[in-house]
This record gives sequence, structure tokens and C-alpha cells, in this order.
Amino acid sequence: MREYYKLLDVLRTTLNQDVLINTITQGDISEIDIDKKNIFPLSHIQIGQATLDVQVITFNVTVFAMDIRDINPKPRTDKFVGNDNEIDNMNSMLAVLNRVFKSLVQRGDDFTIVGLPTLEPFYESRENLLDGWAMSFDVEVPNIEISLC
Repeated sequence: MREYYKLLDVLRTTLNQDVLINTITQGDISEIDIDKKNIFPLSHIQIGQATLDVQVITFNVTVFAMDIRDINPKPRTDKFVGNDNEIDNMNSMLAVLNRVFKSLVQRGDDFTIVGLPTLEPFYESRENLLDGWAMSFDVEVPNIEISLC
């Protein structure tokens, strides 16, 4: 049984092809900002629940795309735009996840997206100021590698 490995590999390969992403991580989301060697923009893969069926395994997947917010030391008078790149980060990271979704849909033969993904913006302020999106979706993969014989 290698479906979990295959899913992670497809997601990693897809994210590696995106010109905006420099670092890809997976696992516990609370661990990503600890590694000081991370080069942003960063994408993080988190596999949630899995449902087994006779023909398919359905995984709940969340893919994060985030970048560091740069704050301009010069005060800006435009209250809407502010003095940072938050809007640019949100737009760029949304584009990354849109490309990931479209790439997975085109694969069709071995991975099937069930329904439509939901995207939620986030603004993180732990060690770094991070802006980005979390895209959650369900994906079905064939459950054919285990034999009962």
C-alpha cells in the first residue's frame, strides 16, 4: 500500500513546479516556522482524515501557501494599502493554490478531487508575520494495491 506516499509525492512535485514557492514542508503545521532555514514563500502539506472504501481511499488534504510580510519603515498615508505587502502576499499565494488545484484536476486518471476546495485566508504573527491561504479539499485515490490473497 503506497497511496499516502503517492499523494504526498504528487503534491510535492506540483508545488516544486511553482515558480513562487521556495520551501515545501509537510506534517504538523505548528512546526513550520521553527526551522530558521525556511526560505519563503513556503507551502505546507497537511493530510487530515482518510476514509477507506473498497475501490478508493479518500484523503482530506490541506495545502497552505504563505509568505513573510515585509513592512516598509516609511509611514504611508493610504490606510487601505498600509505600509506592507500583505495584499501582494494574499494575491500571490492564492495564485499558487489555484495552480495546484488546476494541476490536480488535470491529473484525473489517478487522483480525483471530490467537490470543490475551500480556501481560508490566514494572518500569522508568531515569530514572523506570515500571510497566506489554506486550501482544503478531498481527493480520492484508487485502493488497489492490497490483495486479500
